[in-house]
Amino acid sequence: MLTISLVGQKGGGGKSTVCWILAQAALARSHESTILLVETDKQGSTSGFVKGAHAAYPELQDRLFCEKVSNGEELYDLVEKAMESGVDYALIDTEGRHSDLARDVMSMSDRIIIPVKPVLHEYHSQLATVALYEALHATLKEDGHQAAPCGLLLNNLKPAQKLTLEQAGALDVITGHPMMLPFFMPFRTAYETLGRGRILPLERSALTGAGQGLARKHLDVDIAEANTILASIEGMA
Repeated sequence: MLTISLVGQKGGGGKSTVCWILAQAALARSHESTILLVETDKQGSTSGFVKGAHAAYPELQDRLFCEKVSNGEELYDLVEKAMESGVDYALIDTEGRHSDLARDVMSMSDRIIIPVKPVLHEYHSQLATVALYEALHATLKEDGHQAAPCGLLLNNLKPAQKLTLEQAGALDVITGHPMMLPFFMPFRTAYETLGRGRILPLERSALTGAGQGLARKHLDVDIAEANTILASIEGMA
């Protein structure tokens, strides 16, 4: 089982959306893959996503799960149970603040992702999460352990968008951080509407009409982008 956590002290960076995008990729890979989404945010957006997905696609109830946890002990028990049950991916969506639970999430993860939108003030806010990870890394190293790979993921980027000089300068600062990942999460209209429980691979499978070629093409790109990000995260070292 691969455990991926989405962390960041600032809300609005896209942790939940990235979590749902990764779930799309995992579901698209195999008709048998199972995904556990872990909700630690009191807002419950990821729980709502899974509830919507189950309502639209009842067959997913055996493949896509969501559990809420409020402390590190509950998380440890849940991760252990998921591993024993043969779950393929555990995706942990965290709340937008630092706490003991955020540190516990990082310590139990195989990959740690800090989403950041290409906006300078949001980037500066996420640097506090980078510092939290670095402190955890140092502590684990002293104890003879190694922290999971962690990186800043540029999120919601529009590569073709023409930038002002100010925007270009901000992007240079953000992408210049040594923990910035060499891949990014592109803006896709479909990604902005996942919260209601959309499952893109299943939507794509349902498009069989002769006049639905363009819709199929768009979804193919959406799913391919999601799979590229998941594969890139899996390859982090």
